[in-house]
Amino acid sequence: MRRIHLYAAVAALAAGLVSAAKAEGLHAVGPLAGYACMNLKLTDKELQDKSLAVPVYDGPSKESSRVGNAAAVVIAKSPLHVVNGFAELLFPTGREVWIEADLLTAYHSESDPNAHCTPSLMSNGKPGFGP
Repeated sequence: MRRIHLYAAVAALAAGLVSAAKAEGLHAVGPLAGYACMNLKLTDKELQDKSLAVPVYDGPSKESSRVGNAAAVVIAKSPLHVVNGFAELLFPTGREVWIEADLLTAYHSESDPNAHCTPSLMSNGKPGFGP
């Protein structure tokens, strides 16, 4: 009987810790030096097209393995590191990937001209965007 109560107490404690961690949420820990936010050079119509996928590669060529798709805002090496027409990015997993450099433009927000973007290390240890 004591063992059942002990398991129940441990489970309740674990549930409380998980709830506290979820309540804290994902947040920026600090800026990522050597990186800058950039936008994909896409029209509004292209941005709304859910079937449009902008590939990112394992290396600086189309012959490299395709590892995923770029988001509308990406984290690029700064100053921009271009090899063979491909720019180096930091993927959300923390992996370095490559995209065709002519698909990138300086970061801007259509809805808020005063908005800024800071590539950041997030509380989960992965790159993201901070305030």
